[in-house]
Amino acid sequence: MPELPEVEAARRGIAEQLLGRTCTGYELYRPRLIVAPTGLTLALLVGQPLREVGRKGKYLWLTFPTLTLLVHLKLTGQLVARGSNIPGFAAGHPIPRYDAPLPHKSTALRLDFAPDEHLYLTDVRHFARVQLMLPDELPTTLASLSLGPDTRSDEFTLESLRRGLGRRRGTSLKAALLDQRVVAGLGNIYVDESLWFAQLHPARLVGTLDDGEVVRLYQAIREVLAIAVPQGGAKILHGRAVPPVGEFPYVHGRAGQPCPRCGTSIVKRTIAGRGTYYCPVCQPEPTSTRVATSEGSAASAAAS
Repeated sequence: MPELPEVEAARRGIAEQLLGRTCTGYELYRPRLIVAPTGLTLALLVGQPLREVGRKGKYLWLTFPTLTLLVHLKLTGQLVARGSNIPGFAAGHPIPRYDAPLPHKSTALRLDFAPDEHLYLTDVRHFARVQLMLPDELPTTLASLSLGPDTRSDEFTLESLRRGLGRRRGTSLKAALLDQRVVAGLGNIYVDESLWFAQLHPARLVGTLDDGEVVRLYQAIREVLAIAVPQGGAKILHGRAVPPVGEFPYVHGRAGQPCPRCGTSIVKRTIAGRGTYYCPVCQPEPTSTRVATSEGSAASAAAS
């Protein structure tokens, strides 16, 4: 799933290459992509300049004078820009290949910009959604999502993490961090990486953490994203980490490979309904591996 670093790469690419350009047309290949009230259509974009590109958590928005598009790439969404006057970029899910000819059978939407630039949204699983709204409706819509603090914003503080975890004391760390109401933007990959950095087992119950461990976790999340965001995200293909052993990502997608910290083989097991990677030595098993029954809802919240 495209998580905060991948969506942030898309935001930066659009802001650097398309901001201020006028939309000259569009092609909607998959109408189910669009969620809109009666009267709002993509036709309102034509002739309008792109005024703002923003992000919170895994949500991305493009605001024009007449319309805002709130984009969620869900499991396999991808954004690609190409044109004769821009370098182009690709971000999000790595399948199909970033250099694949466009449009193709997975292309859901193309937005055209003057003079000859195009933004494509592709999605091999067809879960991505683009919600249309009037620009002044965006703040209310974002508030209705009940997202926690964005982990790359000033809102994400040690105290905000303490508060968020305090509401999930009976669940595992993996489930709590996947919950977008606790922190916005983390998903399966970056939760695994953060817990490895913090040397905390993903099945550990939140309520068993002491204050020093919460501090360690907060610092780990910030450190992981400081690595991932400049790279445009972790290189994971077909569930396997692409970079050599010892390079980021350090544990996710590396079952059976040596832990970069201690050399022990990385383990994969299902925790909070998700395939979870960790080092059994650096992240020691808690004395109780009991997982609360509410974890299924947390896993669902992670995909929202």
